[in-house]
Amino acid sequence: MQLHRDRKKFDAAGARLVVIGQGTPAQAEHFRDSQKLDISIYVDEGRESYKAAGAKIGTFDELLGPRVVARGAAAAAKLGVIQGKTVGHPAQLGGVMVVLPGNDIAYCHLADDAGDNPPNSEVLAAVKAVAAP
Repeated sequence: MQLHRDRKKFDAAGARLVVIGQGTPAQAEHFRDSQKLDISIYVDEGRESYKAAGAKIGTFDELLGPRVVARGAAAAAKLGVIQGKTVGHPAQLGGVMVVLPGNDIAYCHLADDAGDNPPNSEVLAAVKAVAAP
């Protein structure tokens, strides 16, 4: 969980990190416990939130192409993270959104491939921009 690593910075900026996953409540609880996460995890087994956000289903190349595998291997080596069992639709790509009260979206990054995650600094800057008086 990339954003969780900077949770204290997001907390200080007034943001509340939330994950929406595809599994069951029991799977979400297991994931949160096994990864030692201190954030809310909601589940959307039907992936309606993914569809509403416009998140795409990845193609083979967007999931396992050489560029994606190379980035994934580099990130795993750097962060010590290993991909666990896939839950839900295996090709569902995700994203990151900053949603304001009233459901206005201040920031949105939808993944173009399985390794496409925005830098935490970019998301935090978006949070700070909307939190500024």
